[in-house]
Amino acid sequence: MMMDHAAHAAHASPLEWLLVGAAAAILVWSLAAALRYTLRPGETDPGHIKHRILHDEPAEATEGRGR
Repeated sequence: MMMDHAAHAAHASPLEWLLVGAAAAILVWSLAAALRYTLRPGETDPGHIKHRILHDEPAEATEGRGR
Protein backbone atom coordinates (compact mmCIF):
# COMPACT_ATOMS: atom_id res chain seq x y z
CA MET A 1 0.00 0.00 0.00
CA MET A 2 1.29 3.51 -0.82
CA MET A 3 0.17 5.24 2.39
CA ASP A 4 1.71 2.80 4.88
CA HIS A 5 4.38 5.31 5.86
CA ALA A 6 1.75 7.64 7.35
CA ALA A 7 -0.09 4.95 9.28
CA HIS A 8 2.01 5.45 12.41
CA ALA A 9 1.78 9.25 12.49
CA ALA A 10 -1.08 9.17 15.00
CA HIS A 11 0.98 7.07 17.40
CA ALA A 12 3.37 9.84 18.41
CA SER A 13 4.85 9.76 21.87
CA PRO A 14 3.76 12.28 24.53
CA LEU A 15 7.15 13.99 24.20
CA GLU A 16 6.57 14.54 20.48
CA TRP A 17 3.12 16.00 21.14
CA LEU A 18 4.63 18.25 23.82
CA LEU A 19 7.22 19.52 21.32
CA VAL A 20 4.54 20.18 18.69
CA GLY A 21 2.40 22.00 21.25
CA ALA A 22 5.33 24.12 22.42
CA ALA A 23 6.21 25.02 18.83
CA ALA A 24 2.60 25.98 18.11
CA ALA A 25 2.42 28.15 21.25
CA ILE A 26 5.67 29.93 20.32
CA LEU A 27 4.40 30.49 16.79
CA VAL A 28 1.12 32.01 17.98
CA TRP A 29 2.91 34.20 20.54
CA SER A 30 5.44 35.47 17.99
CA LEU A 31 2.77 36.29 15.41
CA ALA A 32 0.73 38.17 18.02
CA ALA A 33 3.81 40.11 19.18
CA ALA A 34 4.75 40.97 15.59
CA LEU A 35 1.26 42.28 14.87
CA ARG A 36 1.11 44.24 18.12
CA TYR A 37 4.47 45.95 17.64
CA THR A 38 3.75 46.62 13.97
CA LEU A 39 0.39 48.25 14.57
CA ARG A 40 1.19 49.99 17.88
CA PRO A 41 4.92 50.26 18.51
CA GLY A 42 4.41 52.43 21.60
CA GLU A 43 7.56 54.52 21.17
CA THR A 44 6.77 58.07 22.32
CA ASP A 45 10.29 59.46 22.80
CA PRO A 46 10.69 62.40 20.37
CA GLY A 47 14.39 61.58 19.99
CA HIS A 48 13.71 58.04 18.77
CA ILE A 49 15.10 57.22 15.33
CA LYS A 50 11.67 56.54 13.82
CA HIS A 51 10.81 60.22 14.17
CA ARG A 52 13.65 61.13 11.78
CA ILE A 53 11.89 59.41 8.89
CA LEU A 54 8.37 60.45 9.90
CA HIS A 55 9.09 64.19 10.00
CA ASP A 56 10.62 66.31 7.24
CA GLU A 57 13.98 67.90 7.90
CA PRO A 58 14.17 71.68 8.11
CA ALA A 59 15.02 73.37 4.79
CA GLU A 60 18.33 74.79 6.06
CA ALA A 61 19.56 71.29 6.92
CA THR A 62 19.15 70.07 3.33
CA GLU A 63 20.44 73.15 1.44
CA GLY A 64 24.12 72.29 1.75
CA ARG A 65 23.80 68.69 0.59
CA GLY A 66 23.72 69.39 -3.14
CA ARG A 67 20.26 68.07 -3.83
